[in-house]
Amino acid sequence: MMISSCKTVSVQSKQYQTTTKQVTLGAVGIDETYEFERTYSYSGMPNYTVPIKVQVTPIAFNKTKFKAFSSAREFQTSKVNLNFVDSLPEKPKFLNIETFDKVGLINLLNSSENGSIKTYLQNQKKSHVVTNISIALNEKDMEDLIKAQAVFIEHIGLKTLTLSLYSNKTLTRTINFNDGVVFAYRAASVCWKENSKNQLEIVELVEGDNRCPNQTYSSSKRAKKKVDYFKF
Repeated sequence: MMISSCKTVSVQSKQYQTTTKQVTLGAVGIDETYEFERTYSYSGMPNYTVPIKVQVTPIAFNKTKFKAFSSAREFQTSKVNLNFVDSLPEKPKFLNIETFDKVGLINLLNSSENGSIKTYLQNQKKSHVVTNISIALNEKDMEDLIKAQAVFIEHIGLKTLTLSLYSNKTLTRTINFNDGVVFAYRAASVCWKENSKNQLEIVELVEGDNRCPNQTYSSSKRAKKKVDYFKF
């Protein structure tokens, strides 16, 4: 099992968990901590029957983030070559990629095609969905992602999850997550509520230490309504 140090870095004023493991945006997993070490444990991948739009933001490395990237590069297959000199004003950049269409992602997780993933999220309270990644790529991939009019995560072919780049509503190219080096991520837990048919539904995704909205629950068991038989 691959272990990464239990450290965080600040990306766009949010705390991200550093990782040496290739973490895929949109995956379902669990953070497991052993004493002072933490590992990301991959659990499954939802079936992206519809593309989910993401937001791509280029960010300059600082010393701390570059150190996290350098550590991750040693364990991942993609060997992105970047040079960082603290005294020089021009710094290399990485991309922060985050799911932009949260409503679409929630609907996807509730769909019948993702019944097994939904059941897993229901039974494993510590599970989460990866909603943000910090990734370093080669110069060409970086430029294409930044210039694309729209970027989506979607399945291409046999269960291969990719970043799909569109311009003028036309697919221009795809980029695999393992083409880059992922060195940090942020995940969201699901919030449950029972609908009018007494079925559990995912109604919200909350990141970090944020709590579920009023009358929704992080525990699927708590979301189950208790019938008041005295009303009958």
